[in-house]
Amino acid sequence: MELGEFTDRQKMALVDLLVLGMYADGNLDLTEDEIARGVLATIQFSSEGERQRFFDASFARARKHNASAEAARSYIAGIAGNFTMPAQRRQVYNALEESLTSDKNLAEQECKLLVVVAEEFGL
Repeated sequence: MELGEFTDRQKMALVDLLVLGMYADGNLDLTEDEIARGVLATIQFSSEGERQRFFDASFARARKHNASAEAARSYIAGIAGNFTMPAQRRQVYNALEESLTSDKNLAEQECKLLVVVAEEFGL
């Protein structure tokens, strides 16, 4: 995924969305984790400890917002606010879709998540 046009804040929002996607089917997949970590590696942090704290907090946010459909939708709407350009929104959606399909099996909850993301991103 090409992230050259993304700010660090946008990359952080993308990591949050990817981590939320990891929780969608209740199966934390290694490939999904690697994709999120790949984005995380492109973000400038003052230390590796700060990078790990952000990633840990991203998992905590995902667990919190995965508790209900309303909480997830609200969280996704907040993430969408970081991406104002339609091309960026499409790119983020595609990254999530790629992550969710990396195990060659798209669970029902993952499909529902993609629908909500498409709606909140205006796609």
